[in-house]
Amino acid sequence: METQAPQAVAEDISARSIIIGSVLAVMLCAMNSYLTLSFGVIEEGPTIAALFFFTFFFWTRKKITTTEMVVVSTMGSAGGSLGFISNFFAAKAMIGPAYTMTEMVLFSMVSSFIGMAMVIPLRQLLILRENLPWPGSRATAGVITALVEHGDPKQARYLFITFIVMMLVVIGNADQGAHWWQGEFMIPGLAAFGASILWSSPFAVGGSYLMGFKTCVGFLIGALLLILLAYFGVAPDSSAPHKFYWPGLGFLVASGLTTIVINWRSMYDALRSLVSLGKSEEVDDDPIMSPRNFLIFLSLAVVAALVVLTTVFKLSIGVVIIMISIGGLLQNIIATRAGAITAFNPARVMGILLEGICTVFGAKAAALNLAGAGFVAGSGAQAGVLTGDMAYGRWFRVPARFQFWAQALTVIPCCFVSAWVFSQINQAGDIALEGGRHAAPVAKMWAQSSLMFEKGLDSLPQGALQWLLIGAVVGIIYTLLELIPAFERWLPGSIGIGLGMVLSVALGITFFVGGFIMWIVLRRWLKMKDITLTTIAIGCIVAEGIGGVMKPGLIHLGWIAG
Repeated sequence: METQAPQAVAEDISARSIIIGSVLAVMLCAMNSYLTLSFGVIEEGPTIAALFFFTFFFWTRKKITTTEMVVVSTMGSAGGSLGFISNFFAAKAMIGPAYTMTEMVLFSMVSSFIGMAMVIPLRQLLILRENLPWPGSRATAGVITALVEHGDPKQARYLFITFIVMMLVVIGNADQGAHWWQGEFMIPGLAAFGASILWSSPFAVGGSYLMGFKTCVGFLIGALLLILLAYFGVAPDSSAPHKFYWPGLGFLVASGLTTIVINWRSMYDALRSLVSLGKSEEVDDDPIMSPRNFLIFLSLAVVAALVVLTTVFKLSIGVVIIMISIGGLLQNIIATRAGAITAFNPARVMGILLEGICTVFGAKAAALNLAGAGFVAGSGAQAGVLTGDMAYGRWFRVPARFQFWAQALTVIPCCFVSAWVFSQINQAGDIALEGGRHAAPVAKMWAQSSLMFEKGLDSLPQGALQWLLIGAVVGIIYTLLELIPAFERWLPGSIGIGLGMVLSVALGITFFVGGFIMWIVLRRWLKMKDITLTTIAIGCIVAEGIGGVMKPGLIHLGWIAG
């Protein structure tokens, strides 16, 4: 599917697409706020939103249109991506007092609107001027095409049944649930190391399919490495070796940074394109807004960010301006272009580098450098996903302004939802740098790096630096080995190994089991279609996220024991 100039479209935005898109955006924001703190990964939402919209309306007289699916997918991805900002809230809670509801809402708003302002030059640069592959956007476009042109009513039934059954499984388990069942199967001989299969965690099944089987094997390798660390006494708590997360943290960060270096060409091309942007003769035949209105929108977003970040979060004006210029534009161009080519968006790893930049320019305190980096990550989440959404929107000839303003509608309600959900998750002891009920690997990575920039390496626990460096060296070597075609085919996914060493042993094993069921049993042996497996996976993911968010409310009402 080539990038083409948009033509006149017969369909306009429908009321049902805006209403359902708004509901799905809020739902996905809540879901991902929970999932990112529990598993360290999120499903950003366009495919989920498309499938749910199809399920709601495939039976109606009015035919589902491509424009409706594109708008709903865009709104869903906006809400889903905003859930990632919970990692920043969690990181702050790990290093000091948690933010208040008001602080979280304001922070989310200013970072999101800066990100949206940056979408306009990103679209001009990466969609109009270049013909990039956009693998994630192509996958979403494939699902939309399959549902609109070859809509299979069975997919709606599969989604509904999977969601209801898995929701009951989540609510009924013993992890703050109704205690109808234990929800895990201990592995004989390895139970002392926390090894079990969490059969009541449907996300491990759904997520395993979307991440790919190689990544699932990586999760298993990470879990086995944790068991070895516990067996040889490196991890102090052998029953929960994932609490000694330093090797995994080093592996994740080094692997991500190595990938950035490997993709230096796309980074360089992004910078070169930025320099030549003003010389471009490309005419935008589908403008989001006029240049005058863009300057007004950008000015309002920048002023709001300056006021909030300087008065509420105590960042200096200079640091805020640097974060907007370096992070808000430059980093977003680099990260979004890398994602458009390789499906790897380095924005989350680059957040650590931005903490260092904040420190250099005077924001040395952990809370300050974390705020600066979190602001950039929040803006990048909105900018990156909306630019990717606009790629498939242009392929389907849906006006860009439809997508832009549809996403804008989701920002404010989703900011409130993400703040509220985090306040419910952040109960006593649930979010902590050492231990805690939620693994929160990304939040721990940000929190620990912010402390290192403030206090130096001497602040690390005994043995942490040694294993951090060992993990980093292994991560660099492993990522380089993945470049060799003869090795790459057989190597487990590096992201799976890294996450497997910071999540619990049980989760690492369960992701592998889920991947084996979805990829080997259902796909290879039983020959199930990809669209059906995607539907089942999405039902599992949404059930885990929504079920996890519902539990505190059900406990408060006295309906489950908790």
